[in-house]
Amino acid sequence: MTVSSPPPKLLPRNVSARRKGRDPASATRTTSGNPVSTRLEAGIGNCYPGLECDLRNLERRFFPFLEVDTDPDRNRIEVAAVDVDGAKAAAADGAISAADLENYRVIQRDIGRGATWSVSIIDGDFGPLGRQIVTVRDLATPSFGPRRAPADAWTAIRLLKEQSQVTLTLRRSPRPGEINLTGARVRYLDDDGALSRLFEPGELTQSLCSPWTHDFRDCGCYYWASNHPDIALPPLPDASTPATLPQWNLDTAWERSDRSILSPPVVTIDNGSPTVLRDSSAVREMRYHEISRDWQLLNFVLERREQIMPYAPASSAPGRPFPHKETLVEQLRYAAGVELAVMLQYLSAAWSLREDNDGLPGELRNDVRVAFAEMRRIAIGEMLHLRAVNDLLAGLEGPDFKPALAVASSIPIAGAKFLPLRFRAAAPATIVDFIEFEAPSQGIDGLYTRIFASLKEGRMGTEEQIQSVRALISEGGDHYQTFLFVQEWLGRHDSARYLVAGGPVDPPPGNAQHDELQKAYKDLLEALYTGLEMRMPAGASRINAARDSMLGGNGIEGKLQAVAAKGLIIKFDAIADKRFAPIAPPP
Repeated sequence: MTVSSPPPKLLPRNVSARRKGRDPASATRTTSGNPVSTRLEAGIGNCYPGLECDLRNLERRFFPFLEVDTDPDRNRIEVAAVDVDGAKAAAADGAISAADLENYRVIQRDIGRGATWSVSIIDGDFGPLGRQIVTVRDLATPSFGPRRAPADAWTAIRLLKEQSQVTLTLRRSPRPGEINLTGARVRYLDDDGALSRLFEPGELTQSLCSPWTHDFRDCGCYYWASNHPDIALPPLPDASTPATLPQWNLDTAWERSDRSILSPPVVTIDNGSPTVLRDSSAVREMRYHEISRDWQLLNFVLERREQIMPYAPASSAPGRPFPHKETLVEQLRYAAGVELAVMLQYLSAAWSLREDNDGLPGELRNDVRVAFAEMRRIAIGEMLHLRAVNDLLAGLEGPDFKPALAVASSIPIAGAKFLPLRFRAAAPATIVDFIEFEAPSQGIDGLYTRIFASLKEGRMGTEEQIQSVRALISEGGDHYQTFLFVQEWLGRHDSARYLVAGGPVDPPPGNAQHDELQKAYKDLLEALYTGLEMRMPAGASRINAARDSMLGGNGIEGKLQAVAAKGLIIKFDAIADKRFAPIAPPP
């Protein structure tokens, strides 16, 4: 008799994950107008002041009923407050002794009188460093060796294993005094995966820069910009002003000193420095006292534009569910082909850009580099979308599932039209087509709108599948905006200056580099098909191998570079194998 093991599961450990799959009404929601990068999950957590939260504050309540402050400069851990009420309740329940309760009272009373109680010695389990007794003032950076002591006071606290027994020796100053307390290292999270209720509201952010806008200004695009860019499009002066006019699509500094509505200053690569010298052409940003005085003049930014009028999110026609599950599956198979087709086209365009950009003038060099990086990033994103669509199909088709890796012969755009699959250099007309592919509520996004409606309103999918398609639609919006940027960056230059060989040409018959690329491409599809067909987790190694085969000089990236180095356009030949052959849009 064969005993089958239960399928592996991902166990949700945080509140957002635990809500997923329960009542959809209790699920976390995205704020209208804001990209996914502004959600808490995308927040920048740091161990120093600034950004969204200061993770050092997690250690402030590492020991029962004590709130401590860690001074890294003096290597000290000082008691800031005592939760005597909590200690009383614990004593009443028999969790701590009457002697310990009195010790807590003494510490609280002394702090109220101006005395200082500091942690002098910690006896505990420091995780990878093992159980030790450390004297806090003797800790020093760096420390070496398998039985080394923690590098500093804060690190010592952080290494203590949750729920392990810890004994503290506390000493008073200026009047001598010593108290020993033993308790369990406090947990960060409760059983629901949320921050423990012992943390006060605002405690994780209380040590941030005050005001945080000072830090935001001085980081100058290099630290915050991943999810809170400090440049934005200017606000429209009134509701009648079309957002498509060129003068309202030029970046401005969010903390600019010139708050003109009708003629906001324009930020460029050359004038965007927040440190402005006398007679400089740079856009001057607010000084520190101006930020503190005029913070109310800083506008909310939604969908990349500053808003000074009531905001109404862009609306689109709701998608109509497909009539049958079979139709939905057919559309998903075509959607997978679209993801694969646009990925190939984006790779072709990205590798048409000059690699020898060190010899280019400064602005052109920067524009080519960032355009290449962003198109490569989007191509990788489409590969992830291809995997997500196949996961959806696997869930809908069950044991009848076969991977969807046929390449779409044409890509949907607005107006129920299609553009044929073509491999072209990143000339202006090519980027225009890419923008059409990714336009919100049009093209690829419009295709997913009907799939989303079928899963949700048509009740053909699970909550997890609905959220998966929602993520695909959201990321498509990011791709659309990015191609608008690429159009702006490359549009400043003559395409002959930034394209390979002034404009790559088709590979001739029998070209060795082209043939090597085709072989690597077919091998990739073979490995990916096998991994997807095996399902997870059995197929994980095959899928990972397929992914790895794309990267580096020995992977597909190296083959792309070899073709481009010959001044040739990147092309992917149609494959006769019916698993990968071109697929037309469903009727």
